Amino acid sequence: MAASKVSAKIAKLETTTPLGRSARERAFLEFEQALICAAEAFYRFAGAVFGPTGVRQNLTGQECVILQQIMFTPRPRSVSELSRFSNRDDVSNIQYSLRKLVAAGLIEKVPGSTNRDTRYRPTQAGRDLTEFLVASRRELLIAPSADVPNIEAQLKSASNALSLLTGMYDHTSRVLAARM
Repeated sequence: MAASKVSAKIAKLETTTPLGRSARERAFLEFEQALICAAEAFYRFAGAVFGPTGVRQNLTGQECVILQQIMFTPRPRSVSELSRFSNRDDVSNIQYSLRKLVAAGLIEKVPGSTNRDTRYRPTQAGRDLTEFLVASRRELLIAPSADVPNIEAQLKSASNALSLLTGMYDHTSRVLAARM
């Protein structure tokens, strides 16, 4: 009898993790792992889309995302706008990426009255590379997704869930920071 209790405890330990003891905890844990994997896969894709230009200039998916954020609106963007738009607080890394994009000739500075007022806009090379990104996305992601039933609704639902969870994670981060 004691051996079966030990076996049951071992089986229970093998099916649970300290990070996911309840069904809800496991659901969050599995979501977080999927989010990490999806983000890393996205950044690898975004970096690969730069092709030879990216290899020569050592550009990553982070730089691709920043270029896309700059392309998102017709007016130049500041570092603080890029930080807010992407929900990032690592301003020094954003500035480093901007320097790499300037050096690659994909964006240019639009000076303001002070360094804090500096904004960035795409160059023609940056717009051309963005067109290549859009074409690659259409060919490699959009077209193959035609076989996925209801993909637009699934993506909308996932976007809504991610927006909700972003707010929850941000709020929780502020609560935890206040406790320190």
